[in-house]
Parts: sequence; C-alpha cells; structure tokens
Amino acid sequence: MASESPDIWAMADLATPFAVRTAATLRVPDVVKDGPVPLAEIAHRCRAVPDPLGRVLRFLVHHGMFTEPEPDVFGPNEASNALRSDVLDGPRPWLDLDGAIGRADLAFVELIEQVRGHHPAYPAAFGRSFWEDLAHNPQLSDSYETVMETKTHGIAPLVATAHDWTGYRRIADVEGGKGVLLATILRQQPGLRGVLVDLVGPARNATAYLQEQGVLDRAGVVTASLFEPLPVTADAIILCDVLGDWDDEDAARILRHCGRALEPGGRVLIVELLPDVDQMATFTEMDLRMMVYVGGRMRDLDRTQQVAATAGLSVEDFTPLDNGYAIIECRSAH
Repeated sequence: MASESPDIWAMADLATPFAVRTAATLRVPDVVKDGPVPLAEIAHRCRAVPDPLGRVLRFLVHHGMFTEPEPDVFGPNEASNALRSDVLDGPRPWLDLDGAIGRADLAFVELIEQVRGHHPAYPAAFGRSFWEDLAHNPQLSDSYETVMETKTHGIAPLVATAHDWTGYRRIADVEGGKGVLLATILRQQPGLRGVLVDLVGPARNATAYLQEQGVLDRAGVVTASLFEPLPVTADAIILCDVLGDWDDEDAARILRHCGRALEPGGRVLIVELLPDVDQMATFTEMDLRMMVYVGGRMRDLDRTQQVAATAGLSVEDFTPLDNGYAIIECRSAH
C-alpha cells in the first residue's frame, strides 16, 4: 500500500515535522554550527537526554538534516543551518515548541473535534484561548510579538510605498505592536503625523522604538482595545494583519469602531493576505491556522467587502502588493 500512495504517506507524516521542531526548540543547529559535536555534549548543552535526542537526530540525518560523520557525532548541513537562531527571518521562531506559534500548532490534534463541531481546538488543547494563554505567559507573549514584528518588517516597506499618503495629516496604526509599520510610513512621509493604538502589553516598547526610529516627535502611543470605541481620530486608520484573527462578527465590530474614528472623508486601510493563483497554498494554510489558533478566518475580497458593509463601510479601492497581500481601501458608506 505504501508503494502505491507514497505522496499520501508523506503528506500524513507526523514524525518528521515533530523531529524537526524538537531539534529547533532545543537549538541543536546552534550547537553544531561550527562542526561535528559528540552526542553527549549536544545533549548537555541542549539540556536533553542523550539516547532519545540521538534517535531524533539520527532520524533527521536520514531525512536530509544534520550529518553523522561517525557514530554518535552529529554535524551541520544546509538544512540544519537554516534553523540556526542567528538566521535573519529564519523559520526557527515559528517552529519553536516553547514559543507561541509552535505551541499553537500543537492544537491541530483537536482539529477533527473542531470540524465535528464539538469544541474549538486551542482551548480544548490548552484549557484557555490563545489570547488568554499569551496574557498568562510572558514567554509566549514575547515570542509572539517577536514573530509578528519580523513579519511586519517584511510587509511594511511594501505598504509604505504602494499607497499615496500625501493626502493625510494624521494616520492611526491600530494593533500595531511597537510601531514597525507606523515608523516605516512616517520615515518616508516627513509631513505626516501618526498614532499607534494597541493594548498595554504589545505597545509597551512602542515609545522607545518610535524614538529610536526618529519619528517620536510626530507620533503618539495610545493604549486601547479593538473592541471598544477608539479614543483617537485620524484621516486614515490602518489594520495590518489584524482581521484574520477574528470571525466575521468580531471583524465587523472592529471595522465599525475604526470607521467611527475617521475624520470626514477618511479611510480605513485593511492590509491582509488575499487568495490568488500563486498564493492559494499559503492562503489556505493560514486560514486553517487562524481557525485552529483563534477561531478567526482569512477572507477573499468579496467576503471582506461583506464584512465591511456590515460595519457601515464600502470598499473603494484595492492595491495588490508583491507578496500576496493587498491594501483594501474603505470609506464610510454614509
């Protein structure tokens, strides 16, 4: 049977991804980056038990990661080096089982029960929601913010250059973390002012970051919840990678608050990944992740328009970016 359906078996494999994630979490690639190291030393430096760790590494050697030049001595290769913690924008933070995203992936064991309608996956796996988990565990919260900041660093330059910001006086970056996107836009638009809006935790480093980026004299930081009326007004309100975290009802509620905070003639700018021919694999994967992690969903342009209409907004323009994301421009429908 295995010879008849090799692709199915490969798609259903769990041993390989868990072995890779175990090595990444223990930072084995960092330990062996300079050359082969005896298993006992690797285990000591990774705070692991030699025998089970050796079995994991030997499995990975035969699946293309690490080398074993002599028994119980393991070294690096191209695949293991990609998982080193010093690789800029590398995959390790996403695979770290001690981090927020790696931990959240473990909730996929409850996917079948969520599909059957029995319970949401993440709370069933961990006893509380993803957001509650972050609030109760600073390590998870810090790892999540780091991953999101790295992701925003990739998106921000595209957003800053693809949209015409010259018609605005003041913009608001809602749920903008420490202000990566806001700072990127303000650096390119010296006549523009801005405000960052987020919860106390994610925004705790925003003032220092905006100062470091040289834009604090034109930027403010306001702590507030998405689910309450926003205590700011602006000509443009940006929601970057936000709405996918929420179901349609909550997304409409967020957009409604944003719409009410607009100055006359202002716009809500939704930045989200959209499906297209080249991005469908990524889009559908993210849609599953949002469902399992937080009960959210990814949306195509039509569904985004429907949610916006529920919030009293109309989609007026659409600007695709080079990475599969798009800027969806909304105005008040009234």
